[in-house]
Amino acid sequence: MEYKEYEQIRNWIHRNARPLDLARWAFHFEHKGSEEVIRMLSFYQNEDGGFGHGLEPDSWNPGSTPITTNRAAEILREIGHGNRKHPMIVEMLAYLASGEGKMGHKWLFSVPENNTYPHAPWWETEEDGTVTPFNPTASLLRFILDFGDYKSDLYMLALNEMESMKEEFVKAEEPSMHDLICLETIRDYLDEERLNELEMKEIERNPEKWKEYTCRPSAFIRDAQHPLLKHGDMKALLEIELDLLEQSLHPDGYWEINWSWGTFPEAFAIARNWWRADVTIRNLLLLKAFGRL
Repeated sequence: MEYKEYEQIRNWIHRNARPLDLARWAFHFEHKGSEEVIRMLSFYQNEDGGFGHGLEPDSWNPGSTPITTNRAAEILREIGHGNRKHPMIVEMLAYLASGEGKMGHKWLFSVPENNTYPHAPWWETEEDGTVTPFNPTASLLRFILDFGDYKSDLYMLALNEMESMKEEFVKAEEPSMHDLICLETIRDYLDEERLNELEMKEIERNPEKWKEYTCRPSAFIRDAQHPLLKHGDMKALLEIELDLLEQSLHPDGYWEINWSWGTFPEAFAIARNWWRADVTIRNLLLLKAFGRL
């Protein structure tokens, strides 16, 4: 990537990104600390410790949901925040321990309250809510095992539920892309070869179809040490994706998203810009990880 393209991206982010994503940008590309990311993230946290308020741009439900709380966990993971005594993390664990947004052993993928606020159609849900096999449960279990008190009931519950999830994973035939992304967070608990096999099966091999909302190699491969790069055509396929990323940068300095809501057009116009910033940061991190920046 040429420096002038990087400058276009930087300018676009500073002009358009919401404060949280601007803080993420500054952390990754301007040598700033993680404190501002955490401060900006705190505005999305509710009194019950969970997260809402459109942190997940496709769902504007202000109330706490497992998916949005998992998005907060992803951001903390992204910046390497590891202080288990930080108030934000303590409160997140309290929310997860409360049982809110949980159906049996699974945290809900979507909650009925989403229907009341602007949202993408995939967040529309029935009265009892929606669960999926692993999204976001696998990722939230990882969060608990990383940050929870070893002696707490929540930690012991997470250990037990992880064992159940491992058994469920062995029987899983075709997990979705987003289920697999969550399973990536617990890779060290799973049969790695089976996870590799499922991920390779999910990845779309035809780059022409990447213009649609489909699974690219980067859904799972985020750095040069990823085990998938040792398998089959993954390395060559990722190089094609990196080439296409460099070619598809918008002249104004962002990457466009490849989905839409089809409803709530005014809200989606705002959410699209939020997503552009997030996708642009993620794409630039990917290019950086593979020496393209």
